[in-house]
Amino acid sequence: MGMFSRLRLILTGKANKAIDRIEDPADTLDLAYSREVNNGQKLRESIADVVTAQNRVRIQHDQMERARARLEDTARRALEQDRESIAVSALTQAELIEAQVGSLQAQEESLAQQREALEAAAQRLQVKLAQMRTEKETLKVQYAAAKARVRAGEAAAGLGRDDGELRDMLERAREKILTTQARAEAIGQLMENGTFADTADIEAQVTQRTLSDSVEVRIAEMKKSLGIAGPDSSPRLAPGAAEGEKATS
Repeated sequence: MGMFSRLRLILTGKANKAIDRIEDPADTLDLAYSREVNNGQKLRESIADVVTAQNRVRIQHDQMERARARLEDTARRALEQDRESIAVSALTQAELIEAQVGSLQAQEESLAQQREALEAAAQRLQVKLAQMRTEKETLKVQYAAAKARVRAGEAAAGLGRDDGELRDMLERAREKILTTQARAEAIGQLMENGTFADTADIEAQVTQRTLSDSVEVRIAEMKKSLGIAGPDSSPRLAPGAAEGEKATS
């Protein structure tokens, strides 16, 4: 495995791990649940704001009702005292307050409807959150079990991200082992058949014969130079030639 292949495997592994972390279903479920929890918090805050507005409207409504009642009472006393101008002024202010009171009543009714809708939505969201919480935990357990089964299956089958290259490495190693074993068996068979021993013996015989012939030639030359006649100065014949002469005689 070359350097670039190793680097590719490392980078691929890191990238896959990063993607797995990003796309982890457990994290996705937690994120979705947390968003719904935040929505529930916003709903509760909205309900609190509506209730606060209702209280303010109710307080203002009560204050205006009391002010209107005082003005009407002032107008009646002014008429009793024959002070019509004061009565007219007081009733005019009372009419203006009554118009404002009607507007406050409309706002109060609108806020009550809005509060009712928000409370209903909050109740539905609570039910949804309870279901999501149960489903989230169930799915997380199922996902963890599925991951465990996948890891167990990969371990049992010898699978991995770089399993293809690992198989190639094992195949090359297996071929090298088989080649070495075959060579060892061939050498063993040659040794059992005596092929190596016969070759060595033949080489030794050839070497010995060559040396003997050379020594005999040197002895004959030395005797000739010294004038010494040997017991048989006739040249040596090859075994085949000697047998031919005997047959002729």
